[in-house]
Amino acid sequence: MKVEELEMYGKALEMPKEAAKKQIKIVFHLLRKEFGIFGIIKMLTGIIRHSKRIKKQYPHAVNKAKLISKTIEQELVMMGALFSAIADKRGRKRAQEFLIDMMRKTAPTSLPALYQLPDLLKCEGDIFDNYKKMNRALFTTTHKMGTWKNDGFHETKDLLEFKVTSCINIELFEAIECPELNVLGCEHDLAAYHLIDGPTNSEFRRPCTLAKGGDCCHFQFYRKGTAPFSAELNK
Repeated sequence: MKVEELEMYGKALEMPKEAAKKQIKIVFHLLRKEFGIFGIIKMLTGIIRHSKRIKKQYPHAVNKAKLISKTIEQELVMMGALFSAIADKRGRKRAQEFLIDMMRKTAPTSLPALYQLPDLLKCEGDIFDNYKKMNRALFTTTHKMGTWKNDGFHETKDLLEFKVTSCINIELFEAIECPELNVLGCEHDLAAYHLIDGPTNSEFRRPCTLAKGGDCCHFQFYRKGTAPFSAELNK
């Protein structure tokens, strides 16, 4: 099978159903640990209330997300509502910490699913070359959708590099007055990409991101053994 034939090839971060179910279980476990089983019931009430509030208070942001995709709309409302419900109980700082931890905990499930890793490893040809193709297809689609626009790809035998110049996460989370959520995607990537470096014969580097003060999100996927020693600078 060729990499281009994979179901997830060129998909725009659409989470497969099985991976989504696993993520829900992880989130439920974290909520139960933080609030207790009875506290979760109150949290659900708060999430529903804030979901309605966000849709009513920020229709422009919600509609903009919906125009991109139903998934983006759902994630915007859900993450904003979850953050707000936790903030009601624990404050905004703790709410941000909780959601960052949640992203780190779910990342090992989500990223391999997004790259269809078990099947990717079985595709004919060099695994790193196939991994580069998966990344090109993924970020070409997100660029066309306007979610994460990039300035074009630079590719060599041992490197795929590009700069994301606009991030819909930042734009939408700030539009619903939850800027604390801007970094969630960054934290997800940091927790997950190094887990698939080995199987894909790659090394992930990202020295700066928009959400953490950079002028871009500078993605670099190196062939294993060719990356500069700068993992500690990843953001």
